[in-house]
Amino acid sequence: MLYKTMGIVLKSIEYGDADKIATIYTKNYGKVRAIAKGVRKTKSKFGSSLEILTYGIFLFYKGKNLDTISQTEILESFFSTSKEVIKFAFATNCAEIVDKLTEEGEFNIGLFNLLKEVLHYLKEAKDPKLVNLSFKWKAISLLGYRPSFKFCCRCNKRVSDQKIGEYFSVKDGGIVCNECTSKGNKDCMSVSNYFIKLVKKLLIIPLSIISNYTIPEKRLKELEKITELYLTYYSEKSFRTDDFLKSI
Repeated sequence: MLYKTMGIVLKSIEYGDADKIATIYTKNYGKVRAIAKGVRKTKSKFGSSLEILTYGIFLFYKGKNLDTISQTEILESFFSTSKEVIKFAFATNCAEIVDKLTEEGEFNIGLFNLLKEVLHYLKEAKDPKLVNLSFKWKAISLLGYRPSFKFCCRCNKRVSDQKIGEYFSVKDGGIVCNECTSKGNKDCMSVSNYFIKLVKKLLIIPLSIISNYTIPEKRLKELEKITELYLTYYSEKSFRTDDFLKSI
């Protein structure tokens, strides 16, 4: 059976003497792992279409254990000719997150569109780290782990009915009100009110707008620290590209 869909290459590895196995996040079928036979023996665009962060149209042949990539058409090669190593690193990190947080065949059009958008806006972003962190919170939300900011994550009371405390619980998934904090702040971390307002904005503001934003370094570090803790806790994964980003 043949099937055709748009997709973004998350990673590809060499296999055997001439083949490649690519992991592609597709618009219609979620994550697909497929083999391209003989692709390393040719200098055609077929080989370049399987480079990481390439957005294209892929024709697959359904296999028993592994699908086969029959044809490709490149629509856009994100960062293919870019010398901006830092922006490429943030883009690769986004691809790794999608790869590790999804299972093969899980359809999520929202996540596909988000990945395509972040790769586009990272290229011109004033602060690529902020765009990357925004992507992470949006991805977390799309995958069902959106933090609670309207209600206390412990007693479920509306935070608008009382003064918002400056405590956030990764384990409980959101802010903790003053009343619950007074009973014990175990598993809570102190956060600035700026952080709370910032994440609320990042969850709803389009990446096209966020790509023009910059925030103070102190606030960016706070956001980065809590984003990493939250993503690691709910994904139960570690991300190889995070280590490189920390070294930048």
